[in-house]
Amino acid sequence: MTITEVGCMGVKPGLRITDPNTPEGVVLPGVWRTVLSQPGGPQNVFWGLEKKDPSKVWAFFDWDSVQQHEVFAKRYGVEAVKDIPKVCTHGEFTKHVALTPSSHALRSPSTRIIVGYFPSDISAGDKDAITQQAQQVLTERNGDSSGSIRCSYGWGLETDYPVRGANNGTAGSVFMVLIGEETEGEHQIVASRLARAIRDMENSIGLHEFILRTLQQERE
Repeated sequence: MTITEVGCMGVKPGLRITDPNTPEGVVLPGVWRTVLSQPGGPQNVFWGLEKKDPSKVWAFFDWDSVQQHEVFAKRYGVEAVKDIPKVCTHGEFTKHVALTPSSHALRSPSTRIIVGYFPSDISAGDKDAITQQAQQVLTERNGDSSGSIRCSYGWGLETDYPVRGANNGTAGSVFMVLIGEETEGEHQIVASRLARAIRDMENSIGLHEFILRTLQQERE
């Protein structure tokens, strides 16, 4: 089963890190090429800026396992990512999530990402119930072709994800949904229903929703 590493970093003010015609715009693509070319590296990387808050850059890497990522990080990590501080201020977090079916929704030109936060000690039964609710929303037709929407969803493997918007250092478990935005309108209806359902769940402690303008690089 593929495990997806997910991380978020701050971008230095005034830099256009996704513009390949600027000096700063070649830094992260170069870093990702190095990561993807090393033995035992990830299968691919999807990355981009939050549409409403371009001071945040997200990256998603597909690995065969968490262990593969850990071994790679020990062998090559420091050298491979040494240029990131040229364009990024800090890393907010680096975690892992098990997505179904993998990260294919990120192959869309842009992806709507919903992150639902739940207590660190949430039970397996409650996780299953939340997953089933999300699946129901994602498969409801309601007169349209919702089944054609490219989507991925799953639980984070760690229990200490920082809750976006919390001022007291709150951390917890996350349920993440990625919805590809190929069709204007249809995905928005499904995403709105899903975000509302997650926000209204009894043990929800927060929700962060954003659109990622997705760039991608593949392992050769």
